[in-house]
Amino acid sequence: MTQTFSKKPVERQMLSDQAHEAILGCIVSGQFPLGRKLPESELSLMLGMSKSPIREALRQLEREGLVVLSASRTCRVFDLGPAEISDLGELRRLLECEAMTRAARRNPVPLLGRVRAIVDEMQGALQVLDTDRYKQLDHDFHSAFFDLSGNEFLKDNFRTLSFRIQALRNRLSQDPELNRKSLADHIAIRDALEANDVEVALVILRQHIEGTTQSHVDRLENSQGAPTVSNEEPAVRVDLRDMAVYSKAALRCVGADAATVESVTQVLLHASTLGVDSHGFRLLPHYLSALQGGRINGKPDLRVISRNAGAAVLDADNGHGARATCEAADLAVEMARENGIAAVAIRNSSHFGAAGAYALQIATKGMMGLAFCNSDSFVRMHGGAECFHGTNPIAAAAPVRDGAAWLLDMATSSVPFNRVLLYRSLGLDLPPDVASDEAGENVTDPQLARMLAPLGGALFGYKGAGLGGLVEILSAAFGDSPLSFELAPMVSDDMSTPRRLGALVMAIDPEAFSGGEAFRDLMARYLEAIRRGAKAPGQVVMAPGDREWAEAETRRKIGIKLDMKTVESLRQFSDNNAISPLRTMRAVEET
Repeated sequence: MTQTFSKKPVERQMLSDQAHEAILGCIVSGQFPLGRKLPESELSLMLGMSKSPIREALRQLEREGLVVLSASRTCRVFDLGPAEISDLGELRRLLECEAMTRAARRNPVPLLGRVRAIVDEMQGALQVLDTDRYKQLDHDFHSAFFDLSGNEFLKDNFRTLSFRIQALRNRLSQDPELNRKSLADHIAIRDALEANDVEVALVILRQHIEGTTQSHVDRLENSQGAPTVSNEEPAVRVDLRDMAVYSKAALRCVGADAATVESVTQVLLHASTLGVDSHGFRLLPHYLSALQGGRINGKPDLRVISRNAGAAVLDADNGHGARATCEAADLAVEMARENGIAAVAIRNSSHFGAAGAYALQIATKGMMGLAFCNSDSFVRMHGGAECFHGTNPIAAAAPVRDGAAWLLDMATSSVPFNRVLLYRSLGLDLPPDVASDEAGENVTDPQLARMLAPLGGALFGYKGAGLGGLVEILSAAFGDSPLSFELAPMVSDDMSTPRRLGALVMAIDPEAFSGGEAFRDLMARYLEAIRRGAKAPGQVVMAPGDREWAEAETRRKIGIKLDMKTVESLRQFSDNNAISPLRTMRAVEET
């Protein structure tokens, strides 16, 4: 007798396993904070699957103690009180000390090799303030004792326990001082193992676990009575290549020409890769609406309306700012090759995204690049109570011998207004003294923010206001473009009226001065001096761009995160325009 089996249970089990892995990852990483509600509808949208496998995954997570399901099927991430945290810490101490003892006795050489390598990486992650990477390495360090203990039951018990430990660790991992103390403990354990002094290593490990446990308890007790605030709303992780593919398809769908499709996608990719999420792919829905509505010309006729040896003016024909500015940057490089220095003013343009993309575009050609752009007025003057300047960014980039470019990209306001929009979409509070309400009073609720403070704060905001004025002149006066307070707002129901922004890019060719080789060598010495310079206690000194290049390396491996508001906007766009939906990294795994 031949027996056949239905594929449906197998497929459902596979989906539930994938849902389990995804939700577990969000809990462990802190993307879903302790105590956070987990609506099935939200998880379904995030993971791109029906609710049935999600329910199975939640039931499995409940059995593992990582979520709590109520009688009404409401689900929340687990949470622990002070006594439970203390009990968990005690169990961890007993298991981990035993695992270290066995690993040091049975596999001393592999253990020492792994511990050394992990501590080296921990130091690097902490130096560039990569807390996510540091947190994972912290877990890897302690897991090494169990992996090399030679006891599979001990290893399996810790695996279940480690999920709760990792989730708890998120409460402390954003504190630089605690991370520095943690690193010192890990270095001390490594040193003791190198000296073959296991007893000393055990003493340090016990103290480390007890101290970490007490920090968890203290943090919880200090926060009791205060409302629980999520540090991060749910997001979908997307591979950079898939994000670029979707961006190009969506832009083509709204009628953008090939050059616009390519330049807009590359500029958004630059921002999202380097961690400038406020100017990354979360802007794509806005750009699509502006192209569909006619505010942005998707097929502009770019024209150079004046040009001499070292200066030119480019009319963007109301095209996308990325399209016009990429063209202007190439023109500036071409002119600088002949004349040593060149500037191109842009008129009749639109929002151009991250200014650093254009400075870097020039730097990749061996020159120093600068980019400036004014924008609709969001920033009050120092001591003012009305919007006057835009956020008016300044970007500069310079090539470096055998290394990534020196890269500066800064707003002349305390923060860019897109950061306010990002915080709105994530439901986070703003830092203090960066934004004001309509009366000019500083607020931290991004929903109430109506204007930004200039760079420099309450005492020295005149410096930021002065820099904002410099960008205003470079962007508007040289191209005969509107001033910031004359521009139509970017965020508006009007998606048909062009904004006619101005901008300016500049290229400086080192070959016309000290020579390209000498310039790049000096830049390398300069950056090396910055990074090797004396540091204040517990501080890290970085050159402009260091943080961004480190973030880019991580994001190329693990993808970027898009907030659910952006994901939903792109899903609706896909449905309305009959194009393939955005592939998340989870969706890739399911296929």
